Amino acid sequence: MTQENRSNGQPDPEWIQVRRNPYLADYRTGKNTGRHAGRHIAQPQGGQTGKRTAQPQGSQTRKCAAQPQGSQTGKRAEQSQDRQFGKSVAQSQGRIQAMPQESGRKRPHPQRPAMAPQENSIRQQKQRQPGRGYEQNAYPDNTYSTRARQRGARAERQRRRRQARIRRYLRISLLCASILVGIVVLKNLLKVPASTAEASTPVEAAAEVVQQVEKQIDETTGTRIQGLPADVYAAHPNWTEDFLTVNEYSRPGDPLPEVKNIFVHYTANPGTSAAQNRSYFEQLKDNHERSASAHFIIGYNGEILQCVPLDEIAYAVQTRNEDSISIECCYKAENGQFTQETYDSLIKLLKWLTDAYNLEPDDILRHYDCGGKKCPIYYTEHEDAWKQLKEDVKNL
Repeated sequence: MTQENRSNGQPDPEWIQVRRNPYLADYRTGKNTGRHAGRHIAQPQGGQTGKRTAQPQGSQTRKCAAQPQGSQTGKRAEQSQDRQFGKSVAQSQGRIQAMPQESGRKRPHPQRPAMAPQENSIRQQKQRQPGRGYEQNAYPDNTYSTRARQRGARAERQRRRRQARIRRYLRISLLCASILVGIVVLKNLLKVPASTAEASTPVEAAAEVVQQVEKQIDETTGTRIQGLPADVYAAHPNWTEDFLTVNEYSRPGDPLPEVKNIFVHYTANPGTSAAQNRSYFEQLKDNHERSASAHFIIGYNGEILQCVPLDEIAYAVQTRNEDSISIECCYKAENGQFTQETYDSLIKLLKWLTDAYNLEPDDILRHYDCGGKKCPIYYTEHEDAWKQLKEDVKNL
């Protein structure tokens, strides 16, 4: 303490430094409570300090010196400081107010215009109508989530894809079934023989197929039957059709392109009937003993069985099967002579065949005439009987 202050009992003036916070303000008074830098405690009148001393009453004081109580100069200094402090506070408040306010990034949700109750009920009724798509709301409150719509749309797409696959599989199945049915029908219609597949050249195979097609067309339309015109075929003598099963040993199914001769045979098995000989031909497909057959078999009672159609070849004459028709005749006599019933049926059948194929009686041959086999044995040993047979055919 200085000497003067000691005598007066006053403490030395202390310089108070306060750090100001510009954002702390007393909003009730409008003053910044933290702005006190440079203020000091007032000293008694006449006091003296080390750095700055108090001035006597009425003297000029500095801005930072403390004035005695009641002096005009001290009041003005305080008022000047208060004005400065108030100005700083106002500036701080202005800066605070001028600072941009933090606002959220969210956009205001657009308000949906209110809908009249009647209009809303009409809209809900339309949405509840069956058959409407997923884009329309079926809920009474007219709200549902986006995920629900997405799940519904995904399920609808999967259902449509599944239905499309089922329809595609059905179409493919129907197509395959139609192809199979068509193949079966064509196979049954054409009845292409096995020899066609073994033809030497594709041209021959194609020709045989064409002939088969023509045959089937003619028979289907009724214009031709077994390779003959329908009216000509209708005039044939009474016979029973009992065709052999198509096989490579008795009925190969190969077409007969033309008829140049008619061959007469005997069964070489006396006392057997036409049915028994037909059964023998049929069994060849199983026992494979030999290849043998004939177009017709005449029983010793005069009955006629047709075993092979007239437009197919039979295994009767080895070198002439492709252009001839063969007739087997049953007999009872040891010398091979035919019964009268067999003979009469033979003459009628030969007459019809020669007329149907525009042949002459001389075109009727014995198996003996082609190959030298004694068949039919009676007519190979009796030439006059054979000539009489052809004469009877001519005169019938």
